[in-house]
Amino acid sequence: MALRSISYLGMAAGIGTAVLVASASYAQVATTLEQAEIAGLNPQTRAEVQSRMKQGGQTVSEILTTILLNSIKLKHLGSQIVALDFNHGVAVVRTASGHLRSVHFDTTTLEIHS
Repeated sequence: MALRSISYLGMAAGIGTAVLVASASYAQVATTLEQAEIAGLNPQTRAEVQSRMKQGGQTVSEILTTILLNSIKLKHLGSQIVALDFNHGVAVVRTASGHLRSVHFDTTTLEIHS
C-alpha cells in the first residue's frame, strides 16, 4: 500500500513538472498583437524586448509596460500606470499625490515626451 502511495506521489510530481515546463515555454510565445507591437519598435528597443522575452516570466505587453513605467517613474516619482493606449502613445498615471496625468510617449522608442 505504501509503495502505491509513493508511486502516485511520483506521478503527481511528474505531471506537475510537465505543466510548469509547458506553461513556461508557452509564456514566451508572442501573440499576434504582441508581434505587431514588437514590429513597430525601433531596432534597439525591439532587441531589448526580445532579450527580456528570452528570460521568460513576462509577456510582451508586460515588458513594454515595465519599460514605460520605469521611464515614467524617472519623471514622476512614485507614479503608477492606470491606463495605457499603446497605439496612440499615451499612458495615464496616478502620481504620488493621487492626481491623474496623461503622459505621451514615442511608440517606437518608448521615450517619454511629457
